[in-house]
Amino acid sequence: MKYKDFTEFPVWQRGFKLLIKFYEVTKTFPVEEKFGLISDMRRAANSVVHNIAEGFGREGTRDKKHFYKFSRGSCFELISQTLVSSALSYLSEKDKEHIVNECKGIIEELNYLMNSLRK
Repeated sequence: MKYKDFTEFPVWQRGFKLLIKFYEVTKTFPVEEKFGLISDMRRAANSVVHNIAEGFGREGTRDKKHFYKFSRGSCFELISQTLVSSALSYLSEKDKEHIVNECKGIIEELNYLMNSLRK
């Protein structure tokens, strides 16, 4: 499982696609959410990707896991924000399901990654 840099890391690639998805779907949110849900969701989606990248670049297992845990926490935050957005009819059911499933998939990959670092 050797990668030259974080951009080859499958979980980072998956998170990057999700980040782009968040930028696309939040463009359609009401303007009054600019400093609310839009900002929060984009920040959390960025956190997923950038914490994976930072964890990848860290030397020790403890440091790596620290950043992967932040990324995982941001995924849970995104699920919650997605459910709120859906309840407010800002997201289609299809987008909601896609985003929640992708977040859960990233969480699973991060859990596996952190478990493999313990060994």
